[in-house]
Amino acid sequence: MRPRIVALDVEAMDWKPLGPAGLYSKLLSRDEETGARTALQRLNPEEGYQPPTIAHFHTTYEEILGVRGWFSFDQRTWVRPGSYVFHPPRTVHGFSSAVPQDSWFLSRVGRDLDVNLVDVPAHDDLYVIEGDAPPRIPCAMGEPMAELGFVQRTIAGASAPVQWCELSVDPETGEGSALVRLPSGWRYEAAGLPGYLEIFTLEGALSQEGAGEVPRGMTYYFYPPEEPVGPLVANGEILAYINFGRPLEP
Repeated sequence: MRPRIVALDVEAMDWKPLGPAGLYSKLLSRDEETGARTALQRLNPEEGYQPPTIAHFHTTYEEILGVRGWFSFDQRTWVRPGSYVFHPPRTVHGFSSAVPQDSWFLSRVGRDLDVNLVDVPAHDDLYVIEGDAPPRIPCAMGEPMAELGFVQRTIAGASAPVQWCELSVDPETGEGSALVRLPSGWRYEAAGLPGYLEIFTLEGALSQEGAGEVPRGMTYYFYPPEEPVGPLVANGEILAYINFGRPLEP
């Protein structure tokens, strides 16, 4: 399991080159046993980054949230700030990749990432190359906040409801992801959750009491299952991307 991480200042971290020109990463958390990890990735064509030219798939899931710039796997759906992509294991993608400008995205994978080339794809829409269709289906949304909208939701342990834009959920396990707007002064605390909770703030400042001052902007939290969460406090209005291992019950 990944370690507990509280109020990691992502913007203060240095970019680490990954090998190919123009490809960088900030590793936010990683499970040493499985290789599952969350990282902020950067693709910079001005420094020579070139996207893959052949479609491919991974044997683990790949989940992406656009943070800065814009890029595409098919030149139809463009990943911009707030865009969301979920590729279950063995999902063929990258049919016509393009990275016109310096782009950042949050990347989540379930194990060390492998790349399996597909020279002749069956078609140019996302599809699972073999096996049964996964319960958590492939998706690519350019503007999920506009396409799906927000609904008001109550979470046990929170001082007030939140605005909730659900992105993708596994109907069998309840694991999933959402974009969430937190009102100023919102407070949350839990003695322990049955699944992990991961939070990446995109706007505003979310702090944990006792953890010191937190800057506005990109901050990262990871709480393993059964470990105490918070108390978390919203210092002003916040937009956050959250991932949860089990449903957050009202």
